[in-house]
Amino acid sequence: MSGAKKRINHLAVFKRRTKNDDNAELSEDIILSARKTGNLDLSSRGLFTVPNGVWNINDLTEDELKDLHFELDYVHENERWWEQEPLKVLNLSCNSLTTIDSKIESLTELTKLYLHNNLLQELPTEIGNLKKLKLLSLSHNKLEKLPYEFYKLSELNELNLKNNCIKELDPAVGDFVMLTDLNLSHNNLVELPIGMGYLVRLKSLDLSHNMLKELPPDLTNMRALQKLDASNNQLEELPPMGDLRKVETVMLQSNQLTTFPDMSGCTLLRVLYLADNKIPELDMSCLEGVGQLKSLTLGGNRIETIPEEIIKLVSLEIFDLSHNKINLIPSEIGVLPNLKQFVIDGNNVKNVRADIIRCGTSRILKHVRQDVKSTNLNAEHVVSDTSTNNYPDKYTMQSTKLLSLAGKNLTELPEEVLENACKADVSTVDLSRNKLSNLPDRLSIIARVADLKLMSNQLTCIPDWIGENYKYLQALDLSRNLLDSLPPTLGSLQFLKELDISFNRYKEIPESVYDVTSLEVLRANDNMINDIDVSSLQKLQRLAILNLANNNIGLVPPELGNLKHLRDLALSGNCFKQPRQAILAKSTEEILAYLRNRIPRSNE
Repeated sequence: MSGAKKRINHLAVFKRRTKNDDNAELSEDIILSARKTGNLDLSSRGLFTVPNGVWNINDLTEDELKDLHFELDYVHENERWWEQEPLKVLNLSCNSLTTIDSKIESLTELTKLYLHNNLLQELPTEIGNLKKLKLLSLSHNKLEKLPYEFYKLSELNELNLKNNCIKELDPAVGDFVMLTDLNLSHNNLVELPIGMGYLVRLKSLDLSHNMLKELPPDLTNMRALQKLDASNNQLEELPPMGDLRKVETVMLQSNQLTTFPDMSGCTLLRVLYLADNKIPELDMSCLEGVGQLKSLTLGGNRIETIPEEIIKLVSLEIFDLSHNKINLIPSEIGVLPNLKQFVIDGNNVKNVRADIIRCGTSRILKHVRQDVKSTNLNAEHVVSDTSTNNYPDKYTMQSTKLLSLAGKNLTELPEEVLENACKADVSTVDLSRNKLSNLPDRLSIIARVADLKLMSNQLTCIPDWIGENYKYLQALDLSRNLLDSLPPTLGSLQFLKELDISFNRYKEIPESVYDVTSLEVLRANDNMINDIDVSSLQKLQRLAILNLANNNIGLVPPELGNLKHLRDLALSGNCFKQPRQAILAKSTEEILAYLRNRIPRSNE
């Protein structure tokens, strides 16, 4: 019996992994590849320890020199052993590593280190000697604290510590002055050090799923921050956030907030999540100047009323007030020009029937707008022309700074309304979904327009005065018209950030577009554009979003990859063969890198 047991144990399918097994993963082919490329990938190898050869992978023995020299001479005539690259990228992710050897300090040229999805409980102090490290991924480990030397990695751009057990950070975290992306989510943090405010280059900060009760006041020094996620904490109050001038997304859902956070001054804010808190009031003074807000989520709070000033959020597309204490939907909801999703279920609404609410946004808005019309009609004793009641009065425009004539099937604009809009000094003009074939010169009297919506009309041309009179224009939507040109004066719009010319008849992007150096968003999809003029696009140094999908583009110039400032590039639906669909499905950064690699190299 004992002999049988020994044989069974000896032939066991599952046996304990040894150090020799780990060392064997570093094969000769892998070593040669790493020396050639500077990239060593040992991810998902079942490693319990790091193979010894990793720490001195560039050191060759005399026998290796002879063998390698002979092999490269014989197989690769144009390569030599002395051309090897120092190790710059090391991937040890998705293994079972519990420790990292202090010898890691020998990898002095390392720029990227992937250690995520392991069992690390601590880091060696020597990791602080990797002075060239720019990316460090340590997510999904068991780290409870970081050695002080860790904070000497002053060149780090990206640091991911998600899903660990970290309880505190040293104030020296402020020494990561080059950091642009920091993920501290799913840890055990109860507070943040004051030094966080020194991270002035940070663009993305994820603090979600911790136990934070407050954020440090110097957080607002992060002037480059574009995305802040502090959801699923225990935050009770926040410092004024107005200095975060570049923030676009703020996620504060699932906290203990008892007051509406002060976001006034966050002019680029587009998405604000505040669901599942204890907020009793939608305080519009806290959203002063937040004119580009598109999504506001306030479900699961204690809000009782929707303020009339909500009309100031003219860009709002998603508005979630589900499961609050609201009993009236004001008429202003029906006037919001861009509202696409209005969620109000879970309230005790008395002025709109439950069956209408169950039908969704479009039915609710239709009901509210009809209610507004009937109210206006009942208020008039003598009505000579009932259609005039469909137009906003000057007092409404004065308070909302909005002229909305959307969806009224107009072929011309009423002069009296334009006069009133001029006196009210409106900043948003919405003429979308009408039958306008041209823009009357009288429209030019409204001098301080910042947002002009002309989508879904029958326009065949845009007048010159749009560039001469609308000096403050920031967003111009010309989509779904019959346009094939734009006036040369468009280049005078020095504040224009967004231009939408999609679904028109353009065969090329008009020359005047390239003169708008402030442009950040250009949507030209669904036209008949044949070419991509890279040299002209290079003039638009601030361009972050470029949509050229569904055109007639037959060739994508590789030089397009040099436009590294692009964050969102859409090219699908054209007739070119390269890049293939598999490449287009990747991120914009990967598409641009692919194109750059195809740029012909000059022979010097």
